[in-house]
Amino acid sequence: MSVAGKVIEFLGQCPYLKSFQKMFPVMEIDTLGEDPTTYMIESTPANPILKRYANGDTERQYVFSLCSREFYGAPENIDTTEFYENFSDWLDFCTKEGRLPDLKGNLISKSIRATTEGYLYDAQEHKCQYRIQCQFIYYKRR
Repeated sequence: MSVAGKVIEFLGQCPYLKSFQKMFPVMEIDTLGEDPTTYMIESTPANPILKRYANGDTERQYVFSLCSREFYGAPENIDTTEFYENFSDWLDFCTKEGRLPDLKGNLISKSIRATTEGYLYDAQEHKCQYRIQCQFIYYKRR
């Protein structure tokens, strides 16, 4: 499975997403449905190699955004903001506890974190898109 696939699998464990699983069981990659509430992981262009070691090993990153289509309105926006705050805190907790995506072979997970707050990306009449940008760092042995 790809690094992106492992990240999606890992994010499915988020307790703040679990409350939506019965209604919205699928988190897509690079595809966000039009109906609220749906989620996707969007890959973000970034240099994948953060550091190259003399022996050929590398420290790498997978940069992505968790995006959601939500209902748009004052009470809904407060709930969405709270969700993204909790999601960011959960990523920090997972890194601190060493609970990270389960990579195999020559790949070793190092950390996962939000690099922005959750923010309103696009608003329409009664629905909107929120997103939070994130970074997953891992080590790749040659």
